[in-house]
Amino acid sequence: MQNIMQKSLLSIAALTSVLVTQVLINSAQAAETIYKLRLRDAATGNVQQGSVFSPGDLDREEWVVVTVIDNRRIRVRHATSVQNKFLPTRTWFDHPATAIRVCVAEEFDNRNCQSAQGDTVDIPTGRSIHDVAIDFRYSEAGSLYTRAVQITPDIRPSR
Repeated sequence: MQNIMQKSLLSIAALTSVLVTQVLINSAQAAETIYKLRLRDAATGNVQQGSVFSPGDLDREEWVVVTVIDNRRIRVRHATSVQNKFLPTRTWFDHPATAIRVCVAEEFDNRNCQSAQGDTVDIPTGRSIHDVAIDFRYSEAGSLYTRAVQITPDIRPSR
C-alpha cells in the first residue's frame, strides 16, 4: 500500500512540475509580440535572373523580425530566405542585429534616441513600438549592412 502511495505522489509531483513549467512558458510567450516585415524580394538589374544558371537572387526574400518584450524592450533580427533553383524548397538564414538605435519617429533627429550594442534595446519611456523608428546593423556573409524600419499602427503582429 505504501509503495502505491509513493508512486501516486511521485506521479502527482511530476504532473505538477510539467503544468507549472507549461504555465511559465506560456506566460513568457504571452509577454512577447512579434512583427515580421518583408523588406525586399529581389535585386534589380539582372536580365538573366530567371535562369537557373544566373548568380542573381530573384528567389531571395529579406525580412526583419521585431520582437517586443513586455512592451518595454525590442529584439531585432534580419532574416534571408533563399529558394533552391532546382527544388521547391527554401532555406532561412538569421542575422541578429549587432547594434540598434531607436528614435522617437515624429522628431526624426538624433536628440531623442537610444542606442545599444547587440540585438536588444529599450523603448523610450512612455512610448510604444509604433512611436519609434528602428535603425539596426547586422552582418551577412562577412559584410555589414544597415536597415531602418518603423512599425506603424496598421501593421498587425504575427503573434
